[in-house]
This record gives sequence, structure tokens and C-alpha cells, in this order.
Amino acid sequence: MKNKVLIILSAMFLSQMFFSCWGCDCSAPSTFENNYTDVSIIPYDTSGFNPEIVVNKAYKNAFGLGISVIFEPIKISYNLKIFSDLGFTSAMAFSCDCETDKYIYPDPIDYMNIYIIDTQTEQKIDITDKFKIYFYSNELISLNEFFEQRENWHDGFQIELVEFESIPNSVIFIAEIFLESGKTFSNQTEIINFYE
Repeated sequence: MKNKVLIILSAMFLSQMFFSCWGCDCSAPSTFENNYTDVSIIPYDTSGFNPEIVVNKAYKNAFGLGISVIFEPIKISYNLKIFSDLGFTSAMAFSCDCETDKYIYPDPIDYMNIYIIDTQTEQKIDITDKFKIYFYSNELISLNEFFEQRENWHDGFQIELVEFESIPNSVIFIAEIFLESGKTFSNQTEIINFYE
């Protein structure tokens, strides 16, 4: 009887070890550098349940910008797995927790400014303080506050125009991204006309 119990327990142990080692398909994690190369800016109408891209006209009180900082990930190292030459796909035989790739930011985003060009006067005006962004706690805060607490990986922003009274009815929006090194990227929208 003891032998049967011992055989059953051994079989269960070996099958668990076999399936955990062969069931996981963990590849070796790598380290990447994310190097920023450009920025894109998309105007949104935020009046509905889902934001829609503004084609020509929008309401000032339901307007936002989607800003994405474009980067190129460059693989800089491969991390070798323990026991990879023995057929183990994970160093921990009973776990399928795979290590993830690591991303580093050698020249991270420092801050962002938003400008308009008034199409009537061609004057360029800084309106960064007229926009707010949802923080991780789902509250609207200023862009300056957000960039003081932002995580390095956060490089896509959905910002909302909250102070719109002084915005002219026909403008071009410009987003300018500043990296810690002083390097900048900027891009602009087409002419946005607001309903009067």
C-alpha cells in the first residue's frame, strides 16, 4: 500500500514538473532603449461617449488633443536564461512566470508645451495652461503637475481644453515636446475652426 501511494505521489510530482517545464514557453528577456524620434498630434471632438477625430469644425467646450511621442526601440542586450541548455524554459520549475523585457529611456521626456497660431493675426501663443489631463487617479490636473509625477513609460497623452474663452475661432494647434537633453520635437494640426 505504501508503495502505491509513493508511486502515485511520485507520478503526480513528475507530471507537474514535466508540464511546468514544457508548458511554459518563456523566451529570454531583452533590454531595449526607447529613443524618441518624433511627435504626432490629433485633434479630437470629445462631446460624445468616444472621442472622434476633428475633420474641420469643433466646439471649444468639447475639444481635446491626442499627442503621441514616437520612439524607436533599440535592443541593447540579451539576458541568458539559467538552465536554457538543459531544456528548462524557466529557472523555477513549478511556475510559468516569465521575465519580461526591460525598457530604458536614455533621454526621457521632460515636459510639453501647447501653442496656437491664430490664423487671423498669425501670432503664436502659448496655451499650455488652458489644457488639463487625466491623472492616474482619474482626476483632471494641469500638464505641469502631470509631468512632475509622470512615469517614464508614459509617452501618449490625451489632453482636454478646459479654458477656451480666449481661444480664437480659427487656429492651428502645435505640440512641442522637450526631452531632458534639451532636444525638442514638434508637430501641428491642420486649421481647426470652432463653432461660434
